[in-house]
Amino acid sequence: MIYNPFFQHRQTFQVMTYVLFMALFLLFPPALYGEEDALLDLLESAESAGNAEQLLELIEDLKKNRILLNEADANELRQLPWLTAADAHAIIVQRNAKGAFQSLQELEPIIGAEKTAAIAPCVLLKKEQELRKRAAAVPVEGTMYSRLFRETTARKGIIKDIYAGENYKLYHRLQVSVPHVNASLLQEKDIGEPDVADFTSLSFNIHDLGILKSAVLGNYKLNVAQGLLIGQGRYLSKGSDSFTSVRLPARQLSPYTSSSEYGYLQGVAATVKLYPIEVTAFYSANHLDAIINSSGVITSFDESGYHRTPLEISRKDNVTETVSGANLLYNFQTGNFSGRAGGSVLSYGYTRPLDELEPYAALSTISSAMLYSIQTDCSLGKATLFGEAAFSRKPYDTSWIAGMEYELLRGLNAVGAVRRYGVNYYSPFASAFAERGEGASNENGYYVGINAKASDRLSIGAYYDLFTFPLLDDHTQYPSHGNDSRIFLAWKQSGLLLWHLQLQHKKKEEQNNQGSSSAPLWTALPQVTDRCRLDCDLLLSTHFHLRSRGEFKKVVKQYLAGDQQFYGRLFYQQAGYESPGFSLKGRFTHFQSDDYDAALYAYEDDLPLTSSLGLYSGRGNSFFLLATWQAMKQMELSARFEKTWYSDREVYSSGNDERATNAPGSFHLGCFITF
Repeated sequence: MIYNPFFQHRQTFQVMTYVLFMALFLLFPPALYGEEDALLDLLESAESAGNAEQLLELIEDLKKNRILLNEADANELRQLPWLTAADAHAIIVQRNAKGAFQSLQELEPIIGAEKTAAIAPCVLLKKEQELRKRAAAVPVEGTMYSRLFRETTARKGIIKDIYAGENYKLYHRLQVSVPHVNASLLQEKDIGEPDVADFTSLSFNIHDLGILKSAVLGNYKLNVAQGLLIGQGRYLSKGSDSFTSVRLPARQLSPYTSSSEYGYLQGVAATVKLYPIEVTAFYSANHLDAIINSSGVITSFDESGYHRTPLEISRKDNVTETVSGANLLYNFQTGNFSGRAGGSVLSYGYTRPLDELEPYAALSTISSAMLYSIQTDCSLGKATLFGEAAFSRKPYDTSWIAGMEYELLRGLNAVGAVRRYGVNYYSPFASAFAERGEGASNENGYYVGINAKASDRLSIGAYYDLFTFPLLDDHTQYPSHGNDSRIFLAWKQSGLLLWHLQLQHKKKEEQNNQGSSSAPLWTALPQVTDRCRLDCDLLLSTHFHLRSRGEFKKVVKQYLAGDQQFYGRLFYQQAGYESPGFSLKGRFTHFQSDDYDAALYAYEDDLPLTSSLGLYSGRGNSFFLLATWQAMKQMELSARFEKTWYSDREVYSSGNDERATNAPGSFHLGCFITF
């Protein structure tokens, strides 16, 4: 018999491990579920729609202008991104039956301890007391936030003077508020841009003043119904609940405070509430970056916001977009049946013809169009119905979506939706729930999602989406079918240990030339993706937190010549320390992928109000370190360093953005001041 010391002393090792963890538990009580955990769960539970920064800013605004828990209706409660329609309904039912909430602990039996902790900074129990306190103590409040970002190796465009600017990105944001009035000024420049104020955004917001629900002068964004006509705030998509899946966030009008240089309106808008009628009117005259062909027709809009090269600078604000319209809503309630219904009209135009308005014409001559929509959102007991139908005049077509949320049992919620997006429907402002893009066109689908709170320790979620593209693409103009399904599981094994599991299976066709450039053979290429992600959170104490992740992805491309398989693998280990005035977080990641389609993504912690979605393609290792220090009561300093080492390349990126290194890195510094 071979002597094996590990197996010989396995029982002793297990006992020592158990004693160690019990000692840690007793000496360092486990950290409670907090705001940062809730936000991370929200981001990780769905696919990003590219607006995570705006989600962070929404949450920051909710902290400043908290929702009145004892007065808010269902639509106002749905502004809280963690709450479903069933949660909002349960809160209102409890409030009507038992009276006003006296403490947030009363919410825990209704929506759970984790959701209660997540929304706690964003809700208010007593209106008048808080308003008097704020007015007497601090008549004026404000924040000043500055960030500096620099890459360790400059891009080729900077080294060879192709870019007009330097190797740094600069961001400044000033916000000032008094009761009922907020003002925001933002300036930003990207790497390679010469103007330190390349992008400037200014807005003034008056809110909750008599019949005036909200009014904005300057830059603002609009969300109407489900985003078929206009939607400028879809943060996430394809999750198992309503917020991270089908429905557009409930806040209709808000000032624009993001640094993204596309996807907002500029002018004036106001919402007036004369119960049961609510009217929103808006006007915008905004300058956009457009790509214009030799015939003077707009072929597309440049959404990158980059103004570095002479060509990019020449496109800056070269087209004026004019938008005007209104939305009318009627609120109703009859017993348990309540909701709202209404419609919208929107007129828009450009200073040049737009190719999309005449997609089948050799040369477009149309520069303006009209859009119309009707909407409803109503509740009957535990069921909530929602829908929108939108109509475009040029080109003529219709898109619609309808869905329902329902609480099947206590802790068991379901959402389902049907969508039919016309092939020729076009709205440059749409942000619809979709598999491919957000333009609310050329897609049909059936979606169902379910969330189950099996116990205080176990939560399960899942969704299935069956979709069809009536026209796959320009070279493959025939229907294409696919499906996407995902399972989410969260298990709190103990007060110290949490597990998160995601499983995904997806089948989708992409246009592909399986011939050659001289003899093309365009076909629909089926692509099957399977992905598994496992996270482990170890809460050592109120100060120490470990997170480990392992993720595997397999992609099968079914070519005519035979299947090809590609694999992606990722593992990271993250450690964090947090105390009242200082926090430190670091992560080491190892990744390997055979193909770009097998690349993996992971959210990375960054400076306040920023979010980095890391793309791990190729082979290598990466590391980041993030520190935050409360230097003074009204000043917070933060710094982040990140570096990636690739083993499969000599240079990083390509073109003018190429960096002559296989180990690109960056520094990110921030200073947040409150007054």
